[in-house]
Amino acid sequence: MPWDQLLLLERPFSDPALPGRQFYCWQCLLLDGLLSAFPSHAARLDVRRISWARPRAALIERLGQDHQSAPVLILEKEGPLPEHAKYANGLAYVDDVFAILNLLAARHGFPAPYARTVGTL
Repeated sequence: MPWDQLLLLERPFSDPALPGRQFYCWQCLLLDGLLSAFPSHAARLDVRRISWARPRAALIERLGQDHQSAPVLILEKEGPLPEHAKYANGLAYVDDVFAILNLLAARHGFPAPYARTVGTL
């Protein structure tokens, strides 16, 4: 059974331009928290944690050189695809964290984010 694939940045990571400091991607951490809070739903996803450093081979392999941003949800074709999906290498994907939250609810049974706290949904 093909599964949607969620790619998140590993944490913590370092930026050579800012030596001696460690960082995290807040969008990836938000999604990590959701996965941790609902492990039975998370089990329905192929979750990969990738290095912050570029080039990001896992993303290049799936979406191409020009698509290395994370987080990203790559959508398998068996489920309905949202109108706002982007396409690369024949794959549909979403790289907006709020759209990812909504798709995780619609496609994988996660509770939906409360609309009053997550902008216009």
